[in-house]
Amino acid sequence: MISSLWAGSPTDLDTLFKGRGYKPILDTSLRSDSDGRKNWAASSKTEKGGDGYYVLQFDAVADFDAAQRRRAQLSASTGYAIQMVFDTPFYKLRGGGWNSKTKAEDKARELSAYNISAFVVKVK
Repeated sequence: MISSLWAGSPTDLDTLFKGRGYKPILDTSLRSDSDGRKNWAASSKTEKGGDGYYVLQFDAVADFDAAQRRRAQLSASTGYAIQMVFDTPFYKLRGGGWNSKTKAEDKARELSAYNISAFVVKVK
């Protein structure tokens, strides 16, 4: 009887225990284009009030194989096409793209709610 009082709708943890994977529901602006890629490095337009082009950097990994595995994890959890940028001695994992630093920071805060850490990097 008491357990039925506490039983409500299933939580995200319940779905994990039942063997179903957890996929957070993210804002549609975080998803990549229909072809699976986010062309964040080739944008030449800046919107009014934009002061450059910003991406989110999720990680920097020294080992190539570990970077590939982490790239796949980040791509699955965020929906972004994650770019690997080699800057000696690290492979930097970056994704997204915004013309405003404040918009990029907003997305980084939104992702932090899902335990995905990222910081904003100015590309150009």
